[in-house]
Amino acid sequence: MKKTKNILIIGDSSIPPRDETPYQYTYSTLLKLMHTNTRVESSSKTGMSSKYIYKKLDPLMLYGYNPDVVILNYGIVDVYPRPYPNRIYRLLSCSGLLTYVDKFLKKTGLYYKLGDFFNFKEVSLQKFETYSESIIQKLLERKVEKIIIIGIIKPYKVLLKSRKVNDEIERYNEVYKKLSSKYKEVEYIDIYEESDEDFTIWDGYHYSKKASKYLSETIEKLIYND
Repeated sequence: MKKTKNILIIGDSSIPPRDETPYQYTYSTLLKLMHTNTRVESSSKTGMSSKYIYKKLDPLMLYGYNPDVVILNYGIVDVYPRPYPNRIYRLLSCSGLLTYVDKFLKKTGLYYKLGDFFNFKEVSLQKFETYSESIIQKLLERKVEKIIIIGIIKPYKVLLKSRKVNDEIERYNEVYKKLSSKYKEVEYIDIYEESDEDFTIWDGYHYSKKASKYLSETIEKLIYND
């Protein structure tokens, strides 16, 4: 009988259920159903970036839970094309105006145009690389046996209104590829190359049922076919 695998998924809003991809269709739930000897826990939060995960990794690891496998699923927050710098974003958010400003900019078609022009990022490419490698090193120090990184999905639908986002995503995914080559414990899922338009919901980056099924099957092979 195969040993029970304790799996921990850490990342952003790609992980939890949503209207278009209910709980029973998320890849975390599908993973649980594939093997009776698989335990899956999740530490996820909307807006979670590499910087946030690096700084908050200890509480994200869940007290008393010792994962054999950690799945890292972040990146779109780092690279997302924003029309204003972080300090303005935080000011708008704290004042309660962010939703109204975003809605106006998107309705007028200015959101992604300004995002492309100013090219503000939550986390720069250089810092993204630093944070990502530091996260891996911290996980290895905690004796995690395998780390699976899910790449940033290829942009579709609404997200394609940004002309630069595709090139940016490819650059950030290259960081993941380098890390998977550098560390034998790290596996990389190239969902960018494997995806099609049906892999995302209306916004062009959150996972559809099809993407969740692909991820659960790919992760299952990486864990149990060693």
